[in-house]
Amino acid sequence: MPTGIKAEHVNDKGIMHYNDLINTLLESKIQPIVTLYHGDLPQALQDRYGGWQNSSLINFFNDYANLCFEKFGDRVKHWITFNNPWSTAVEGYEVGEHAPGLKLKGIGAYRAAHNIIKAHARAWHTYDRLWRSRQKGLVGISITSEWGEPVDITSQKDIEAAERYIQFYLGWFANPIFNGDYPQVMKDCIGRKSSQEGLGGSRLPAFTPQEKHFIKGTSDFFGLGHFTTRYITHRSYHYSKGPSYHTDRDLAELVDPWWPDPGSEWLYSVPWGFRRILNYIKSRYGNPRIYVTENGVSEKRQCTELCDNWRMQYMNNYINEILKAIKDGVKVKGYTSWSLLDKFEWDEGYSERFGLYYIDFKSKNKRRYPKASVQYYRKMISSNGFPNQREIESWKRKAAETCSTTNALFAAARVHGPILQHESVLSVQEEKETRSTVEGQRVQNYSCTERRKKCH
Repeated sequence: MPTGIKAEHVNDKGIMHYNDLINTLLESKIQPIVTLYHGDLPQALQDRYGGWQNSSLINFFNDYANLCFEKFGDRVKHWITFNNPWSTAVEGYEVGEHAPGLKLKGIGAYRAAHNIIKAHARAWHTYDRLWRSRQKGLVGISITSEWGEPVDITSQKDIEAAERYIQFYLGWFANPIFNGDYPQVMKDCIGRKSSQEGLGGSRLPAFTPQEKHFIKGTSDFFGLGHFTTRYITHRSYHYSKGPSYHTDRDLAELVDPWWPDPGSEWLYSVPWGFRRILNYIKSRYGNPRIYVTENGVSEKRQCTELCDNWRMQYMNNYINEILKAIKDGVKVKGYTSWSLLDKFEWDEGYSERFGLYYIDFKSKNKRRYPKASVQYYRKMISSNGFPNQREIESWKRKAAETCSTTNALFAAARVHGPILQHESVLSVQEEKETRSTVEGQRVQNYSCTERRKKCH
């Protein structure tokens, strides 16, 4: 729907494209799980209506979802209405790092999320009323959230701050959909700050009693995207700083400098946080069936890396935590590695690579090369976990062989030289500045690490 409005135009070529894709997946014995929205708003709806700031989008999205149910629902049995709505709201309408790039501090993210939640519920009810009895599919939402751990586990303020972190992240969307309303801590914090700012009401929109009833229970599963963890400590922000989503939470995020960091500034490997967030969902939202729709690790380096040992280690550690959570009684029903291919990564463009397959974006046909993690992941999913240590070591050897072969192919294909040749080289001065920045971060967070040691 190029203009976003069904009554104006439906692109038949688009319908044909997704019919072909879905049919090809099924022919290859791949079960499609379809995401309806992942930040891809038609520009016309942004220009004409202001995007997710406008409640008109609820009906437009419902028409779009209904069209997809009609055209593809005979073959698609798992639907995700929105993937990572937190990012759409906060990074699109609060800090302006993602499209549409607006900085409506303290208002825009809450208004966008409010309309997204209602749009999700409307689409769920449409499927439930018109399609479920004959198509027998499931409709849910996928919420991306990190885990927040209190810096000082003996401090009530830090414990409460960590809870606020989770509620402003995960609970913001999960609580209305599974429990019927925004988290109480969000309503309290934003309401208090709004009052201090002299506003007549809260900057957080409110659901009517009818809307609460309409929204509650509108997800047949809990979709979860999870990548990393933060330590959280209490920090008060005075209202004079101005309204914003981040200051509304009254907390600070910290990282342990010893956590593995493959190069992306936000993604540290902290596997134990995965088990904790899964158990949190179990206890807070009625132990729903969970589909992990995104979990993976990127690299952001100046040279090409096909021997991605850190990715295999990340997979190994994070999937082990899922298996522990399943033993805890968490109903994890599916797992998806993020992602199959290197791709366009929002404001990072093509510089940040999550793929199991390396894409040579400089080549005419965008050739694909398997990273070492391809073989490792293939063995892991075929075994549905980890059979024994000997098998794991065998997988790693085979992965290294694949990596070696691919390196040779890639080097032969590129005219710029061998695989590990740097595409750009830091100057000595740049390298020194980078190193000092890293060391500065380590000093900055050192007290946090020491406190953790004392607590344990």
